Amino acid sequence: MKKTILAAAALALLASGLQAAEKKVATINGKPVTAAELTKKLWWQHAAQGLSELIDERLLLDEAARLGVKADPKEVETRYTALAAGAASKAAFEASLKSVGWTARDLKDLLGRQLAIRGAVIASRKLAVTDEDARTFFDQNKDRLGVPEAVRVSQIFVASKAEADDAYDLLTSVGADFSKLSALKSSDPALRSNSGSLGYISRGMLLPDIEKEIFALKAGQYTKPMATGAGYSLFKAEELRAAQPAVFDAVRENIKTALLNQAINRELPLLAGELRQKAKIEITK
Repeated sequence: MKKTILAAAALALLASGLQAAEKKVATINGKPVTAAELTKKLWWQHAAQGLSELIDERLLLDEAARLGVKADPKEVETRYTALAAGAASKAAFEASLKSVGWTARDLKDLLGRQLAIRGAVIASRKLAVTDEDARTFFDQNKDRLGVPEAVRVSQIFVASKAEADDAYDLLTSVGADFSKLSALKSSDPALRSNSGSLGYISRGMLLPDIEKEIFALKAGQYTKPMATGAGYSLFKAEELRAAQPAVFDAVRENIKTALLNQAINRELPLLAGELRQKAKIEITK
C-alpha cells in the first residue's frame, strides 16, 4: 500500500504544488534541500510514467461513467479497513498516510477510482467466472490447493557449538522447557521475544538437510545441535499437521475471485489502449 501511496503522492505534489517552492524539506551538512528541488527531481523521474497513468485513469473513469459503473461505498470502506488492519496500529496507519501528505479521504478516493475502473473493465468486456470455470481450475490444480503437511516448529539459535551443546544438555538432563530456554538463550532477538516459535513449516520452506531432520521428528521431540547460518540451532516439533486435500466448496469463491482478477489484469491495458485510440489527447510540451 505504501508504494502506491508514495507514487500517487509524488504525482499529486507535481501537479498541484502542495509545497511552497522554498520550503525546506531536509538539511544536509547544514545546506537545505527545498521542496522546489524535490519537485524537480520527482518530475524528471516520474513525469512521463505518471502522465501516462493519469491519461489511462481518466479514460477508464470516463468509460465507467458512460457505462453507469460506480464504486460501491461499502466496498470502498471494506478495502480501506483491510488496508488499515495491515498496519501495526491505527496511529501507525495514519502516520503512514500523513508522511506522504495524504488523508483517509484521499485514500478512499483512490480506492473508489480503482473499483470504478475495475467495474468498467468487467462491464465493457462482459467478464464473468462461472462455477464450471472454477471447477475446471480446481480439477487442474487440486494438489496445489490443498493444505500441505506441516510441522509447528520452535527453534533455539546460539552463536557457538558449545552454547548449543549446553542447551541440549539442559533439555536432555533436567528436562528444561524448550520455549523458555529459547527465550533465555537464543541470540536472535526475534526468537527470544516469541519464545522460539517459528509457526508452521511445510516442505520446501527450509534447506533440505534441516527439513529432513525436522520432518523426521514426532511431536514433542527435538533435534540435536545443527550448524545453521552463522551459528547453531536446535529445532523442536511442537505439533504435526497432516496434509489436507482441497475441498471445492471451501475454495470455490477464492478461485472465482482469482480467475476474475486475472481476466481484469489481462483486459485492462487492452481496454485502455482502445480508449486511447478513440480519444483526442494533446500533450503539452
